[in-house]
Amino acid sequence: MNKQQYICLNGLKIKADEPVISASNRAFRYGDAIFETIRCIQQEALFFEDHYRRLLNAMAQLKMNCHSLPPLDVLNSQISSLISKNRIFGDARIRLTVFREDGGLYTPEGNNTNYLIEATPLNTNNYTLNSKGILLDVYKEDKKPTTRFSRFKSANSLLFVMAGLYKKEQNLDDVLIVNDQNLIIESLASNLYWIKDQVVYTPSRTSGCVEGIMRAQLIEIMKQADWQVQEVAGASLDELLAADELFLSNAIQGIQWVVGIQQKRYFCQLSKKLNLLLNEHVTNYLMDSQGN
Repeated sequence: MNKQQYICLNGLKIKADEPVISASNRAFRYGDAIFETIRCIQQEALFFEDHYRRLLNAMAQLKMNCHSLPPLDVLNSQISSLISKNRIFGDARIRLTVFREDGGLYTPEGNNTNYLIEATPLNTNNYTLNSKGILLDVYKEDKKPTTRFSRFKSANSLLFVMAGLYKKEQNLDDVLIVNDQNLIIESLASNLYWIKDQVVYTPSRTSGCVEGIMRAQLIEIMKQADWQVQEVAGASLDELLAADELFLSNAIQGIQWVVGIQQKRYFCQLSKKLNLLLNEHVTNYLMDSQGN
């Protein structure tokens, strides 16, 4: 028998299989919600300060009342408590969703928010580089608009749903997303990097890509290691096909190396080195957090 799982709604733990929203919920009706996905190691939410800051920035852009969200330390404690309640002993995936309170049609009646925390176990500990490279192609049917909302994770995600269906239909591991300038800027749930002649390129935050928390960590790690990193407007397919190496990153999986796009095949050299540096960085982060 599966053990009972719980969620945390506005600080209260509730059985995960119990209904918690009404038909008037604005996240359900209008996608009026934002979310963060966070990896936890030893019940410690990695880079939580950065996730919290991005969440507050998104709330401000959406004119949600930032003061209706609990302080960072309170949320952090609730995340740790939920992991314990769900008896997760290894690494955990956290989804923290913030949605505007019920009321109104397109125009909200108020700007206070509710929040929901979900905790599920991961099947790996620390960041493990994929042993088998992933296969990609470009999703071209829809383009991601470049707006002030592009860099946040929103519940309004139809483009990514359709891209996910395309990935499934084509039997791919992931797909690349194109912006309204016809440049490739990210994958379905990850930031994108390509390496040419020992230089690492990645789309800039102004390209319309998600402003990834792991992206910021990796850029800092690479710069500290004296790697050449260039943030650019995006990539053409020809640029990616001419690259020596490709990899993706997100907060849950860390680094994933890409073995191929269409008929092109890539090496996995700098990706391995970067993954080692990432895990050293995480170890230092955990030691500093526990020391404080």
